Amino acid sequence: MSGIWKPRFGQLKGIRSRSRFFRKSLGLTLLIASIPGLIIGFSTYWLATHNLQEKLEKQHLNLIEQRATNIDEQLNYLEMTMSHWAFDTKFDDKLRSLDYAYGFEQVQELFRTLLMLEGTHPFLQNVELFLNNERPVRFQKDRYTYITAPQELEVYNSLLKHSNSAMWTNLYPYGSPGTLTLVNKIPGGSLSPFGIIVATINKAKLVEALKILTPYNEGETLLMDAEGNWEVSTSSQPQPEFAEALRQAYKERAEAPAGGSFLFQHGKSNYSVSYGQFNRLGFKWVYVSAAPLTSIIAPVVTISKWILYISSVCLMVALLLSWLVSKRIYSPVERLARLLTRNDSSVPANSDEFEMLEEEWKQLESERVALQSRLKEQLPALRDGFFLQLVQGYLFALDESELRQRMRHYGWTNGEEQYGALLVHLTGFSGLKGRFSLGDENLVTFAAANIMQELAGKHYAQAEVVNFHNFSIGLLIAQPADEPDKWLRDDVDQFCAELIQTINHIIRMKVTVAISKQVSHAKQIPHIFEEVKLAMAYRELHDENQVIWTEELAKAEPAGGYPFALDKEIVSSLRSGLEEEAGRLIGQFMDELSANSSTEFHIQQGMLQLLGSIRYAALQSSMNPVQLFGSTNIYEELAGIKERGEILGWFRHRIVRAMVKEMISRQDYHLKHIVEKVVLYLQEHYMMGLSLESCADQYGTSPYTLSRAFKQITGVNFIDYLTNIRIDNAKALLLEPDLKINEVAERVGYQHSYFNRIFKKYTGITPSQYRELNSLQSGE
Repeated sequence: MSGIWKPRFGQLKGIRSRSRFFRKSLGLTLLIASIPGLIIGFSTYWLATHNLQEKLEKQHLNLIEQRATNIDEQLNYLEMTMSHWAFDTKFDDKLRSLDYAYGFEQVQELFRTLLMLEGTHPFLQNVELFLNNERPVRFQKDRYTYITAPQELEVYNSLLKHSNSAMWTNLYPYGSPGTLTLVNKIPGGSLSPFGIIVATINKAKLVEALKILTPYNEGETLLMDAEGNWEVSTSSQPQPEFAEALRQAYKERAEAPAGGSFLFQHGKSNYSVSYGQFNRLGFKWVYVSAAPLTSIIAPVVTISKWILYISSVCLMVALLLSWLVSKRIYSPVERLARLLTRNDSSVPANSDEFEMLEEEWKQLESERVALQSRLKEQLPALRDGFFLQLVQGYLFALDESELRQRMRHYGWTNGEEQYGALLVHLTGFSGLKGRFSLGDENLVTFAAANIMQELAGKHYAQAEVVNFHNFSIGLLIAQPADEPDKWLRDDVDQFCAELIQTINHIIRMKVTVAISKQVSHAKQIPHIFEEVKLAMAYRELHDENQVIWTEELAKAEPAGGYPFALDKEIVSSLRSGLEEEAGRLIGQFMDELSANSSTEFHIQQGMLQLLGSIRYAALQSSMNPVQLFGSTNIYEELAGIKERGEILGWFRHRIVRAMVKEMISRQDYHLKHIVEKVVLYLQEHYMMGLSLESCADQYGTSPYTLSRAFKQITGVNFIDYLTNIRIDNAKALLLEPDLKINEVAERVGYQHSYFNRIFKKYTGITPSQYRELNSLQSGE
């Protein structure tokens, strides 16, 4: 064992021996800094005994008013929420004629709505619906019952006849004694309402909210109406004598303003009493909060005296404290030195810890360079994967700016540019007569791709070769937008001639090249590649070199031609999950077929070709056509339909709806999975400089898509969720007295000044006030 630990202890000893200068300098600084402590102690004691007590009492009263305002806002939000639902279309006049036996879906929708209403506010315990139809009925979240008892009907009818459309009451027949309920007539704004929504308040939650008006273990808060018909108390144990005395003390000041404070003595204790009113839908609620006066001001004098005592002896123990504090402050440097130390033989014996850290830093830098070199080696594979996804249309969710940003990551200097696409297909493999064997298709394609990459680098500043394998190779090229409109044709003719000649000479295979038109947006790149793929169908079958221009194919299209542009738009809308847009485009597609040739044969052939394009797009998106469209032959189904309207309806309901439904289900699952990863990432890295854009980029989606999915799945937006995590962790750190507030701010990822503002915005108090309140409570 000694052989194991001896090198370790020697290493630590070496680290400590290099820290003398640091420790002496820091100790001297702390010794000088402790001298003003005595002056500060006397000053603090004088301020505390003369001014702080009065200010603390005022601060307590202001705190009670702020918290009462917070409770009032919560009640106001609850009233607004229930009023909003009273105007919802789910509670309109259709409920008068609702058949509960046959209207099963409507009844289930009511159950779901009532269940959703219960979750809209933490104060809500139960939400019910009463309908005064031929047979009065009461709906709950899981069942409905008919009301037959005359006493219950009388209570409901009295609520319906009340002059207010919304009101508070404690007379609801199904509530426990003293339970408050919020009643809203439906339909909202109707002169003849036929039902009411009854929201029962969770008394325990209301009591918990009222407890913040008494931020001490002693005291009590009362909430009651102006007439004294009901009362809610926060006391865990009944204190009728204290509550009655407090109520009488308040009534003696009934002529006073709506809010205020006074001193109240009960027994041997003095209390600071704050009172005010909540105006709730034409009713006045009164709150009376009594806090022990000793709990508010007694700690002030005690703390002031302790400050004086501690300051008096601070100078005598300054040397000892300086050594202890310097040791604590130096510990991060020591841990860093221990972590980075590998071989002391490379560091001179008389060097200090910073020289040692410098040597280790150089070593880490060399490793970083090596890792960066490895990353550069892997970059071509990542680049090939990105451009393959781009040209195949799998990045349709990204907008123009996001696509250009991704392309810049892979070396494309995107500006105002025009893009063009070439598709090269090799033919004549069977005639090579032994040069290659069966199974060498990918090898031949790879060789042709390398030739194409070398030639493209000579002709174009920006070009990307995409290997589709099986004798097909794509080429994406870009030129500045200020080039002439015919730049693609002028430049590509020479390139194609050289490419064909080189492949003919080296690989001995014939070449067919399909060339697209030029476009100015990166979002259009998948479309021009789709164009050149379709253009390959127009090549001649004889084994010769060919060059096909898609623009010339469009001009040479005879009457009755196939609308390729609409075909691509329909497939794109299906991939984007746009059902209505796809249906509209299919109708437009049929209109163009009819305009070119109105014969049944031509229209059916065109629609069969469109069906083939859609089925091929489904296969490209990894969808199983049998699961998607069923095991029947969809081509035979379509061929058997003769009417134009039936064909359009069949496409919309049989094809479009099934494919869009599958696309949406895949997208929802994918987004939910991403949001779950982001939530876990926020909980683990909340202290870092996180943003919606950085998280979206890390998980391969757009900020807009992530923001919308995050709000939909978690119920809050991204920044509020992150802020709540940081505030919760900050609260826990504030309970540690050794941490300064600026240290707490840095640990949760905020600047000090911004941390104060955001903490007060979310909690209602500043970090120092939060720490002070918790220290007072723990002190008691």
